[in-house]
Amino acid sequence: MRERTTIGFLIRQINNIYEKDFNHMLKSIGITSSQCEVLDFLFHSSKEEITQRDIEKSLCLKNPTVTGLLKRLDEKGFILVVPSNTDKRCKNIFLTEKAYDIQRKMEANRKKSDRQLTIGMGKKEVQALKRELEKVLYNISEP
Repeated sequence: MRERTTIGFLIRQINNIYEKDFNHMLKSIGITSSQCEVLDFLFHSSKEEITQRDIEKSLCLKNPTVTGLLKRLDEKGFILVVPSNTDKRCKNIFLTEKAYDIQRKMEANRKKSDRQLTIGMGKKEVQALKRELEKVLYNISEP
C-alpha cells in the first residue's frame, strides 16, 4: 500500500467495494444496499410514527435521495406511505409484511459482510475499530 494514501481515500475504496458486494448479496431479495439501510432503520426504530424527515436525519441523506428510496420501496411493496393524522403535510412510513419476510435474510447478509470486513481481527480489535469509525463519523457529521 502506498504510504501517501489518505484516510479519506481508503474509506472511499472500502465503501465502494463493500457496497458493490453487499448489493450483489441483496440482489436475490430484490433490494439495494441503500434500500436495506432504510428498511433497517424502520425495523429498529423505537418511534411509533416515522416520517421521511426522521429517515433523512438518521441516515444523513438529502430529501430527494430519501424520496427516491421510499418511492422504490413502496413500488416493491416493502413499505406503506400514509398521510399523518395530525399533519397532512407529513407522511408516516410503515413496514409491510413483505418487508418483515425479508428481514432475516437482510440481517444475515449484513452479518456476512461484517465478518468479511473483519477477517483476521479479534473481538477487541473489532470493538476498537467500531469506536474509531464512530469517532470519524462524528468528526465529519454536520453540527
